[in-house]
Amino acid sequence: MVYITSDIRIPSSLSTAQAFRAASIAAPGRRGPALTVAGTQPGDEEVVVGRPLSTAARIWAAVAVVLLLVHLTAEATGAQDLSTVSQWTLMPALAAVVLTATRRPRSRLVTWVVVALGFSWLGDLMPSLVADDLSFLVMVGFFLLAQVAYVVAFAPSVRTSVVHRRRLLVLPYLAALGTLVALCAPHAGSLLVPVCVYGVTLTAMAVLATGLGRVAAAGGAIFLVSDALIALEAFVPSWDLAGQGFWVMLTYTVGQGLLAAAVLSRDAAERRAAEQQLARGDVQKPATGGHAAVGERPVGPTAPRR
Repeated sequence: MVYITSDIRIPSSLSTAQAFRAASIAAPGRRGPALTVAGTQPGDEEVVVGRPLSTAARIWAAVAVVLLLVHLTAEATGAQDLSTVSQWTLMPALAAVVLTATRRPRSRLVTWVVVALGFSWLGDLMPSLVADDLSFLVMVGFFLLAQVAYVVAFAPSVRTSVVHRRRLLVLPYLAALGTLVALCAPHAGSLLVPVCVYGVTLTAMAVLATGLGRVAAAGGAIFLVSDALIALEAFVPSWDLAGQGFWVMLTYTVGQGLLAAAVLSRDAAERRAAEQQLARGDVQKPATGGHAAVGERPVGPTAPRR
């Protein structure tokens, strides 16, 4: 298979995301036609090469920080209505940062992280819109979907995670999970199974996040702490942490923010790798409208090989 645009040919040694990025380098400023993944396999697609919106990303990052400060202030001062409404804005703002800091076609990692942020937003929003006796289950359900999305996003990095590189470091995660289940089980009742399923998925997310580096590892661990605080408050009668809501939301938003930062860093690193690979290749542009090749000679000015 060869990746084709109307200006360049990019060999399939590049990933799809790298091919799109390479196309944007070899044909800077080009808005169309689209980069086509040419081949005989079903499902070949045609997508327009996008461009990053770094200024917009910085604006959204500032907005996210302001919203977070407003929310944490509301939590600290007991302004419950403001706390509830401001919580609904946190994940959309963070998702906007991720979306505006990356270019189309977005990588699999970025796409699944945006999905996870979407489910997290629903987990923040929906409990306030349903009956009180259903709110906890609804929250757990949406955050379970968010954790599944994170697991899917991070799974390709398992070989660079502690699962493969430093297996002894998996033990603290397992110990934390076991301790949390042991503390919550006596009072979880019929919710024990959902709590265990969620705990396993959450722990898997935190472990797999280590494959993206230290920032993601910290984010995953802090996210785990946030949800552990919720579980302890819900199922351990003796649990009484001053400022519980504040600490839950602080760890939640910091954990999500660190995960997003790590994903953006990985995405930027992959973009740079594609640029460097392209720079080392033989990039030629045709003088008469044909297709030039990256790392190979053009077949002809008007009859490019597919």
